[in-house]
Formats: sequence, structure tokens, C-alpha cells
Amino acid sequence: MSTTKLLLGTAALFLMAAPAAAVTVKNASAGEITIGIDYGDNEKIETIAAGKSVKFECKELCGVTGPWGFSWKVQGDDTITSDGHSMVTVMDEKKAE
Repeated sequence: MSTTKLLLGTAALFLMAAPAAAVTVKNASAGEITIGIDYGDNEKIETIAAGKSVKFECKELCGVTGPWGFSWKVQGDDTITSDGHSMVTVMDEKKAE
């Protein structure tokens, strides 16, 4: 067997054995939530039941939008936990003065 074939075969084994990068979104609320997963060239919508979680593959940066009020950039083995409420606090500028 040639060295090239041996190296290609070894590389293929490593690629197959490597775990897929899976982002987890956990729903810690009492109701279901809906999230959007943006892969750049396509988008997927997932509904997550109360107390459940969903995992999705994200080899590179992905965008995740949901009830937390803005998008998160995720990758690899990131985890997002949502209680169904916004994670963004908008401050009233007039009250802040």
C-alpha cells in the first residue's frame, strides 16, 4: 500500500471518529419555545417543549434566535439555556438621566 493511500485512509478514519459539534438549547421554562437556527445559506426552525432540549450540528459559527430577544453566535459544544424570557434589558434613556 502506498504512503498516500495509507495517509488518506488514516485521515478518513479520524474524520469519521471525530464527534460532531453539537450545540444544545435547553428550555427551562414551563411552556414551549421556538428558536431559529441560521446556518448562513439556510435556516431551520425548532420548537422545544417545556423542560426539554434540542441539539443541532454547528461545525462553524451559527446564529440562534429565540425568546431571549436577540441572536447568539454559537459553535462547537455551546449550550444556551432559556427560561422563555428576554435576556436583554432595554433601559429607558429618559429615566436614566
